[in-house]
Amino acid sequence: MTKQIIIAGIVILPFLLIGLLMAMNPLDDSTSSHEYYKAMKSPPAQASEWSEGGAYFKWSSSLTENKNFDPLNIFYRTFGSRENPAILMIHGFPTSSYDFKEIIDELKNDYFIAVIDTPGYGFSDKPKKGYKYSIFEDANLVDTLVRNIVKLDRFTLLTHDKGDSVGLALLQIYQSGGSSAYIIENHIMLNGGIYLPKAQISTGQKLMRTPGIGTLATRLMPPKKVTENFSKLLFIPELTPTGIENLATIFAYQGGVSVMPETIKYLDQREEYEVKWLETLQKSNVPATLIWGEKDPIAVPTVADYVWENYLRNRKAPAKYWRIPCAGHYLQNDQPELVALLVRRAIGEQIEIDLSKSGCVPEQIQ
Repeated sequence: MTKQIIIAGIVILPFLLIGLLMAMNPLDDSTSSHEYYKAMKSPPAQASEWSEGGAYFKWSSSLTENKNFDPLNIFYRTFGSRENPAILMIHGFPTSSYDFKEIIDELKNDYFIAVIDTPGYGFSDKPKKGYKYSIFEDANLVDTLVRNIVKLDRFTLLTHDKGDSVGLALLQIYQSGGSSAYIIENHIMLNGGIYLPKAQISTGQKLMRTPGIGTLATRLMPPKKVTENFSKLLFIPELTPTGIENLATIFAYQGGVSVMPETIKYLDQREEYEVKWLETLQKSNVPATLIWGEKDPIAVPTVADYVWENYLRNRKAPAKYWRIPCAGHYLQNDQPELVALLVRRAIGEQIEIDLSKSGCVPEQIQ
């Protein structure tokens, strides 16, 4: 009898520990980021200010798998005067539009800028229990933002990481004549896995893609710990304690870390459609620019090199490729002033880049 009790205890104990850890790491159930930060005694300044400056609109997925889900609250922000040329920025995995804060500060006086958090990210809703996240749905969402919410007639498309895939899916809609409501004037892509065979997927990404294990690990890991690991791997320099605190609260909103095993499935679509998307890029009549941080351990420079040589270098429409030796995956955070200058050049500003006092000189690949 004693032996049976011991065996039962060994079997039950892990489940009790998991339950305890979940209880210690409850998921936020706020309905808006405004409500979320208002409930905090001492909300981190930058993240709460980012939330306060944004707004929401309702959007529904058109996928059959999502037909039983209520319309989602989608977070977006705009900056600058509508009289200025427009830039639309699309963020990557697993972060949000907050990624662009520093570069927006460099550009907002001269451009009208719009950013959005796609479903599962940032301050947009993070549906669970079987919701299907999709690059194509994100592209349709961005199309809705442009046509119906911020109502842009023409804009520069600037994307990063997963946002590169969303941007290419949007370009596919645009190039096929699926939307004549606006003109994409320039297409700028920052570091992202735009050709996965050349990328170096991290151990953490592989873990999140592992059925069962990824779901359990991300449900139990505190957002601050996720942010600290993320900072060490991908930011140059690493985030400050204040930066970690701000980003961790964004990850914690509506249990953002817990949906990562679902949102990272965008890589499955990337693998399936990346050649078609790159062929769309090759045929595109929109001027394109790659701006790449060389110290990225995941979307390594060989990713951009491959796309440049095979899809951009000899295409009919103008294309340029810049590499920044001192920047990593989050180059818009690592070197916001320098990236902003290259963005201005890509859009058509006739400016010189004075790097006489800089130890980081970008190289234009020919």
